[in-house]
Amino acid sequence: MNLLFSCIGKRGYMARLFREQLGPDDRIIGTSNTRWTPGFNACDKGVLMPDLNSPEYIPAVLELCRRERIDGLLSFFDMDVHRLSKHVHEFEAIGVKCFIPRAEAADICFDKWRTFQFLRANGFETAETWLDLVSVKRAMEEGALAFPVYVKPRSGFGSRNTFKARNWKELEVFFDLEPDMIVQETLGGDAYDFDILNDLNGRAISVVCWRKSLSRMGETEQAVTVHDEQITEVGLRLANTLGFVGPLDADLFLWNGKVYVLEINLRFGGGYPTSHLAGAAFPKAIMQMITGEPVTIKQGDYKAGVVMMKELHILGGEEQSFFQERIHVDESLRTPSVSH
Repeated sequence: MNLLFSCIGKRGYMARLFREQLGPDDRIIGTSNTRWTPGFNACDKGVLMPDLNSPEYIPAVLELCRRERIDGLLSFFDMDVHRLSKHVHEFEAIGVKCFIPRAEAADICFDKWRTFQFLRANGFETAETWLDLVSVKRAMEEGALAFPVYVKPRSGFGSRNTFKARNWKELEVFFDLEPDMIVQETLGGDAYDFDILNDLNGRAISVVCWRKSLSRMGETEQAVTVHDEQITEVGLRLANTLGFVGPLDADLFLWNGKVYVLEINLRFGGGYPTSHLAGAAFPKAIMQMITGEPVTIKQGDYKAGVVMMKELHILGGEEQSFFQERIHVDESLRTPSVSH
């Protein structure tokens, strides 16, 4: 079996978690647009791809799937998930099982305004969100909103250009940093998350809940698993309403006795190792779906009170041997001669 981990970035630990389920002849191929990709170190090969927004990108991913006889495709980067979601049928046509959402779900989750509208329309609690400063000012004058508020890109990812505005002067500066910024109220309470895995028909298999202890720059660094019926019910309802395929990670707040869903990522999130240490076994379930075996993991089958914390590891060596012999970087698809 061969797996393609698109835009693996720093997620080499995900390759190691999957490798626990692989046989000696199975392979993991990672991709990136730069050879300076730490995740390549955990893959059997690292392949440099054309830029995500280029017309050569999708044909290059398809060519890589054919060349490496890829059986399963996952992505670890929001922009890539969104781009690949428009072409799932093309990958399925060449025999690749895609753990990538369909375009409609990807469009909703890649656009924070559409996420807000989707959540409200389907009865989920979420942060009040505004698209313009006139509406923000009106909400403040009516007493419906107060500083601090968050300003972020409508289609951002991670914590890129996300700011906490404490007054009107800061709000105006942050809002003008780039087009299509949004304003969100600040939620109180405790920060939680859930990892969800859906099957190939878009139905929920498992929801695993955890409480964040430390998150920096959008990356969860410390967390502990919990069993919480209210959060689990929200997760199951969200999974089945969105109807996506594959993994989901969402930022939550438990505030005033209600579960608020803030942002949804249709991929493995940076906190998934928390769920895995508690027995979530999502890689095993994905491997079973690729081979057509019955999925053996069950809803709620994980331990509460399991902690996760991350540490830094250092990679390196003599430049030429490190890139060519240790992490096996393949640059053949990076050239402009990729066929369309």
